[in-house]
Amino acid sequence: MVDGKQVQRTFRGTEAAARKALRKLEFQAPEPATPDPRVRTVGDLLTEWLGFQRTRGRSPKTVAEYERKVKTRIRPKFGDVPLADLTAHDLDRAYAGWQAEGLSALSVHHHHAILSAALTQGVKWDWIPDSPARKASPPSPASTRKLVTPNREQVGQLISTAEMTDPMMAAAVALAWITGGRRGELCALRWSDVEFALIPIDDAEALLEVATIQIERSLSEVGEKVIEKGTKTGRGRYVSIDGRSAALLRRHQGWQTALSAEAQSPLVEDPYLLSDNANAGRPVRPSIITDRFTKLRKAAKVEGVRFHDIRHAFGSEQIAAGTPVTTVSALMGHASTKMTLDRYSHALPAGAAKAAVVMGSLLPG
Repeated sequence: MVDGKQVQRTFRGTEAAARKALRKLEFQAPEPATPDPRVRTVGDLLTEWLGFQRTRGRSPKTVAEYERKVKTRIRPKFGDVPLADLTAHDLDRAYAGWQAEGLSALSVHHHHAILSAALTQGVKWDWIPDSPARKASPPSPASTRKLVTPNREQVGQLISTAEMTDPMMAAAVALAWITGGRRGELCALRWSDVEFALIPIDDAEALLEVATIQIERSLSEVGEKVIEKGTKTGRGRYVSIDGRSAALLRRHQGWQTALSAEAQSPLVEDPYLLSDNANAGRPVRPSIITDRFTKLRKAAKVEGVRFHDIRHAFGSEQIAAGTPVTTVSALMGHASTKMTLDRYSHALPAGAAKAAVVMGSLLPG
């Protein structure tokens, strides 16, 4: 017996030599069993795949969202299923079931994307010969929410309402409007990211103060932690703002200075633009922006608008004003101009009408 298991060996020689060989065999470590690939489950693959995502530099927030979806729906449904037994039909039945439970088509598609990525990695690791997700039929990921773009009057109402009750949110709304920045990017802004400059006004001797804002970081929340990382595309960008916008930032800077003096809490060396602390040493959390915007839009009587929709308004207004798509894409930090066009093509007709007028004016008579 070796480790409780019966082992048979054939030995040729004297009885004494056989006994010696037996004693040696009793102390010999058993050979590791070759794992049966059918024993590997979908849960095993998901565990390995999630760990692999962390090593590849995925943002903590993204991995945390993967883990949440795996924990709440994917693992309970497929965790104990042997990988070799999983079929496209199993996946399609799960997708239909999740939709019947009230999950949106977009959310179901996100769950499919996780399963598909994990199974594709399983193929690369030689855990399975092919991915059943390739033959599955997830629902269309098209969002059912119509793109909402608040107009300038609504944004003005939001800012003026916030200036009376919540100056920090007034600055947040204004920054979203004049930069098109994402919520996490705005929360990460420090005053060192803002460069003010004086430029001459036409031929007059007077000077106008303008500014350039550098966006190169973003804040995200993972549980109770706030993590600073790069922008969504990993690339920084510069956004120029005009004199009126620069004046608004100066007013906000003055409010921060006054708050610091009143609290007798000196501003830190490099304050955050958006902070509830008197010394501006700690940024406001992105989720707080969302919560307070919900209250602000109710007070301002601007319903049906999310904070992120102000970013959409920036893109739409820029396209409608005739700003080149390549410029708008760069200003918004999109990965490609295709993304810009897909999202804001509704604003193009105004530009097309302007082009028609230009061409029509060239006709004779």
